[in-house]
Amino acid sequence: MKKSSLLKKRFLLVLLGGLAFTVMAIGAHAVSSTPSNPPPTATPSAAVSQTSGRLTEPQNQPTRNKLEAILRSQTLGPLGPTNFLRHLIRTAVNNGVSPNTIILIFLLPLVGALVGILQYFVGLSGFGMFMPAMLAVAFLATGVSGGLFLFAAIVLVNSLVGRFLHPVHLHYWPRRAIALSFTSLATFSVLLAAPFLGIKDLTQVSIFPILFFILLAEELTRTQLGKSRRAATSLTLATIILAILGEILMNWGLLQKWVLLNPEISFLAVLAFNVFIGRYSGFRLLEYRRFYSIFHKH
Repeated sequence: MKKSSLLKKRFLLVLLGGLAFTVMAIGAHAVSSTPSNPPPTATPSAAVSQTSGRLTEPQNQPTRNKLEAILRSQTLGPLGPTNFLRHLIRTAVNNGVSPNTIILIFLLPLVGALVGILQYFVGLSGFGMFMPAMLAVAFLATGVSGGLFLFAAIVLVNSLVGRFLHPVHLHYWPRRAIALSFTSLATFSVLLAAPFLGIKDLTQVSIFPILFFILLAEELTRTQLGKSRRAATSLTLATIILAILGEILMNWGLLQKWVLLNPEISFLAVLAFNVFIGRYSGFRLLEYRRFYSIFHKH
């Protein structure tokens, strides 16, 4: 037992040493590759041209100008019950609210409806509704491939630290705080290595998508302790699938424009569709395989 504990401690030291060496090596390479003469200051037009057009970047000026032009091209007409949201959106944009943020706000109910469809018609269950919706926004910011890479690194470090801290017999919250410390270091390592790995989407990511991935990893750990590893893995995979589908839905340009120009129809359509889903009492698609023998007899 003591020999096994000693081997685990040695392996942990080797792992941490390797992680630190990797961070220092990448940092040294980045420093050595930096030119001695500072580059010329980018002009505003050049800075704008280098900015991506993601909805999660409210200050993205080209995208914002494009969306504002779309809004201005729409004829509102007199204020009434069929266009009051359009008037409110126009007022909010004129007062400085980003159209990107408005689109995301009105797309979130659609993602919630998508989760309901996959839950009650297909039988795909994840960690509730808000977790897939938050991850969909996170994937929208990081890209699906970059987000999955970052999440895999967070889960791997969480799992390794949890295994090595198990024999130490610490209380739950200090143990999770230690895991968070190593998770933060691993996240920084991924962001540092992202340009060298060709994952450009992660270089400009804000803290909020990272927090969403850490939150999902924490939910995975909590479910493993409360239920089983198999149940936690199944719920995590389902949540990721729901989030990816939500990201595809939210990243659809035509849908973004339609929601921005027709918020009343979008809002009422989501409400009506949720009422329809809420009254559904049939079998789910994944249950047909479970009850195949019964259906086959009849």
